[in-house]
Amino acid sequence: MTNAGTSSESLIQNDVVRIHKVSAGCFAVVIDNPPVNLVDSQVFAGLQAVKSFAEDPANEVRVLVFESANPEFFLNHISLSSPDQAGAAGPVSEHLAIQQEWPAFSHWLSSSPVVTIATLRGRARGVGCEFAASTDMRFASKENTRLCLLEVGFGALPGGGGLEWSQLLAGRARAMEFVLSSDDFDADTLEQYNLVNRAIPDAELDAYVYRLARRIASFNPAAVATVKSYLTKRQPIPSPADLADTSAAAGGLMSADAGKAVVARLIAKAGGASFGYEVELDLPKLCDAD
Repeated sequence: MTNAGTSSESLIQNDVVRIHKVSAGCFAVVIDNPPVNLVDSQVFAGLQAVKSFAEDPANEVRVLVFESANPEFFLNHISLSSPDQAGAAGPVSEHLAIQQEWPAFSHWLSSSPVVTIATLRGRARGVGCEFAASTDMRFASKENTRLCLLEVGFGALPGGGGLEWSQLLAGRARAMEFVLSSDDFDADTLEQYNLVNRAIPDAELDAYVYRLARRIASFNPAAVATVKSYLTKRQPIPSPADLADTSAAAGGLMSADAGKAVVARLIAKAGGASFGYEVELDLPKLCDAD
């Protein structure tokens, strides 16, 4: 749901990821990759373009609010089908390249001086959940948020920061439950487990997030960046080395015969690698024992 206060024209050239100025220093990033917001080459190229835009001092980006144009899907897993490269801005990353490059982007979300906020509405699974966990703050629609790390159910493990962030935010035991269940958690449970800042009634969600984002963006940017830096020093975030290590382990499991067999069985169960809309709505059920 695009914030009503944003400008109409995107500030980057990408068909499925748009960035708009909300107020001085505050920008909305809208992900719009129908039908289910899969992370494909276009989406990843768009997110990289957002990163480049935010890193350009001339743009004076202080706060980024990430949201979805689709109320049913915030950001989904990586596409299992061959990507369509048409319309992507800049170098297009293939499926494997996205997996390899995602940890660095995930680290940037939490280490950049820019404050990153996710407005969660709908489903965020796999790398989409890892994306949300890597942002500085997450606010969830009370009625319509589902987060899930699917990777164990698909024979692997979260390789984009999900493993590290789950434990950092929720603690070891609750991270075990969240990661090993490969199941959807609703907004109230996510708030209880400290995986989101707040669960907010859907009708109030956008107003709350943008009021907070504009307020932060109005403050001295040096003070905001310094606070983020010191909070990171006092409670360290996952390091690039940690993320690379977990990503390599995930890749090893997926490339092993046992991992390939799990993926092949689930794809066959779903009727093909391009999962239908109804399958995507309740994707964790695909991992249920037959």
